[in-house]
Amino acid sequence: FFGPSQAPDARCAGGLQWRSSADSDGALVILRRRAGLCEPAQLVLGHPAMEIGASTSGSLPEAILARELRSCETTMDETASESDAGSEAEEDGINESQQLAANLVENGWGQGKCEKRHRHVTYQEWSTALRKAPPTESECFNVTTSLQSRIAQSAPLNHKIATWAMLGFIGTATGCLAVCVDKGLELAYEFRMSLNERTVEAWRGSGTSGLVVQYFAFVAASVTLAGMAGALVCFAAPLAAGSGIPEIKCYLNGILLRRVVTKITLGAKALGIVFSVAAGLPVGKEGPMIHSGSVVGGLATRFMASLKNRCNLEHPLALARERRDFVAAGATAGVAAAFGSPMGACLFAIEEGSSYMNPGILLKLFVASASAAFVSRFFTSLALKSSSNIFIRLQAGNMGTIVPVFLERFDRMEYTVWEFPLFICMGILGGLVGGLFCNANKKLTQQRRKWLRPPKFGKKGKVIVGKNDFLRFAEVLVVTFALTSVFFWVPAARHGKPVSMEELSPTERLFWMTGTGSLRSLLHKPPDENFDSGLLLVYFLIHMTATCITYGLGVPSGLFVPSLLGGAAMGRLIGQAIQPFVKADPGIYALVGATAMLSGAARITISLAMILMEVTGNSQFSLPIFAAAMFARWTGNLFGRGIYDLHIIELKRVPLLEHDPEDELLQISARDIMARDIVGFSEVEPTESVHAKLQGCCHNGFPVLRNGRAMGYMPRDALHFLLNSGEACGVFDEEPKVASWNTMMRQLAKKRPGLEALSSDTIRKPLDLRPYMTKDFHTMSQDASVYSCYMLFRQLGLRHLFLHNSEGLLTGIITRKDLIMMEDLREEEVAEVLSRLRNGEEESMLSSTRSHSTRYQG
Repeated sequence: FFGPSQAPDARCAGGLQWRSSADSDGALVILRRRAGLCEPAQLVLGHPAMEIGASTSGSLPEAILARELRSCETTMDETASESDAGSEAEEDGINESQQLAANLVENGWGQGKCEKRHRHVTYQEWSTALRKAPPTESECFNVTTSLQSRIAQSAPLNHKIATWAMLGFIGTATGCLAVCVDKGLELAYEFRMSLNERTVEAWRGSGTSGLVVQYFAFVAASVTLAGMAGALVCFAAPLAAGSGIPEIKCYLNGILLRRVVTKITLGAKALGIVFSVAAGLPVGKEGPMIHSGSVVGGLATRFMASLKNRCNLEHPLALARERRDFVAAGATAGVAAAFGSPMGACLFAIEEGSSYMNPGILLKLFVASASAAFVSRFFTSLALKSSSNIFIRLQAGNMGTIVPVFLERFDRMEYTVWEFPLFICMGILGGLVGGLFCNANKKLTQQRRKWLRPPKFGKKGKVIVGKNDFLRFAEVLVVTFALTSVFFWVPAARHGKPVSMEELSPTERLFWMTGTGSLRSLLHKPPDENFDSGLLLVYFLIHMTATCITYGLGVPSGLFVPSLLGGAAMGRLIGQAIQPFVKADPGIYALVGATAMLSGAARITISLAMILMEVTGNSQFSLPIFAAAMFARWTGNLFGRGIYDLHIIELKRVPLLEHDPEDELLQISARDIMARDIVGFSEVEPTESVHAKLQGCCHNGFPVLRNGRAMGYMPRDALHFLLNSGEACGVFDEEPKVASWNTMMRQLAKKRPGLEALSSDTIRKPLDLRPYMTKDFHTMSQDASVYSCYMLFRQLGLRHLFLHNSEGLLTGIITRKDLIMMEDLREEEVAEVLSRLRNGEEESMLSSTRSHSTRYQG
């Protein structure tokens, strides 16, 4: 390019002619020749990139120049694909494009392009360059049809009546599972504490030596229980670690993580959480119950698919969408069963789970959550039979206010309007502590990932036990030993002799009680029986530190109750300090503190407020809860993402599409991030060619092309079915038959088919894709903003988006990995990505001579 002050006409390498002119406003007009003709390409006056430093007397900025050259190269390809094969104009255009690409590399324009995009490194570029991305796969929730499915006119959109029956079953099963977990947790904790009581009775009066014996018995019981939980996770189901909420959030967002929804994960999660909570670790059962409910929903989907196969019934068109809805219903049922909060569970699914929501999905979630809450409260009412009051025994099975709620009801919830600023300040404090908690846990998790490599799996999904698995299990034992020792000695050292639970003060009991029991004590202790403020402060610091260390350990661990407990301790401290000057009880401040802490750590607001109102049986205190939750979230956002999104996006690097895309996406065109090396098929493609292309790539969707234009879309699974079973279905006969839609869906419902070797007869025959390709695909102009593409993916649940130019030719494909900007990379990591991308671009440009002429035709 030459500026206006330089030669008016010049010729670039390859014969591509560039001209520059300046009008009274200094407008720069680029003229380019396409297939022998010159035509205006782009008027760049007022272009956003002009502010980089371009002037009418200087050259065009590198970013615009590189973009124009790349656009010109694409246009040459499009023209070549439109022209008749072997025409002189087509060959001239291809040669110019190849020469232009080589010239671009020689002059370093590719390097300048990458440097100008240093803040626009996409997830796809990062994963391609560094190969650090986790093994994930996207799923399309959009309903698609084809000629094949229309022939099978009986194929329903969804399961109709069976859907509602299955939702009720999911809720009931999840509720029963929650009851079993609660009972198992109660028995395991009672066993651990009864062992402690028997040790105290046996060594009472022995002084310090008896206290040491009690310590070893106390720690041994905890380490044994935690070891059982760790063994289930480290050696059987690694994805059962943690709360499971980040993994389920990814699943509902359209990202399939392997082994998240399996029977072995469900067993390890349900049993492991019983042992880890009973061991005295600062973990909760509520998060794992959400994961367990989701697994129940996923297994219910598989059961329904297998039942339809056995009964020879049709599979619905919206199978992927129904599977997602069942998993979301299971997660909702898990929240409802754990807290007894059906409305809060539905709001939680809307706020944290599903990418998009409509009244139909909300009604499904409510059916599942109501069923789970009913089962949970019914069994809670039956537990009243253990009361010594004969009248309460006779009322067993009754529902209503006689059944206690999760955190018990407050006798008095009064406050003055002048205390409202105090509640807001507590929300800000909760956001500060929550933000610090998230950043501390991030640093700790990064160190864990340096020390411990991820587990390896065999072909059947079983863990290949190695050194790292034993190291992770050893970490569970060491951390449990250290934390239990601290929890034992802080209250016991003050007595100097064997001591039982009843002999401890209310503040000292917090160290030995379960999280739920401690939380109820902090909320409902009368004002005249206040806690020891100094010891309560020590408990708050120890508990938050222990929770930060435990979250990420190789055991099932929820974050709901530990965060609520830490916030309740903080709020109780503040309430006791200002009790003479305010009207509200310290327990009210404990409730506000619990809300602020969980909202500051997890960024949950609306659903948290509803859950807390339901678990306390009181909605009159909604305004302070709302205020604390919102200010805690706003303050926590100043420190970065919440704990769940932090683990998903920044630590595990899962390509999650967040609610709000970055503003920079408005300034980036889709063609700047699209994948240009398209693998596609003709409408009638040689079978050998289809087989070779499938073996040569790992794409899960392919465009069906005619003269460079997209005519349809083919998923990989359907292609595998046609190649593997097409001969049996008559697809390769002299007069080809259309394979049955029901037959294909039954095969795909069993398991994902692999690609088998072709027979000698089949390999020479053509494969007609027209009956099987779907025309329900989405396209967009390559000049559209990435922001618009992002919103399409998130709201419609897309997997692929085809991009075309002004003439309708397919120029690229976008997946979700192309839409995510890696904004948190370190400078050295960005430099490494750009360096590898430049090397890759040079190789692809220099090798383009072999691919341009057949790029769209395959």
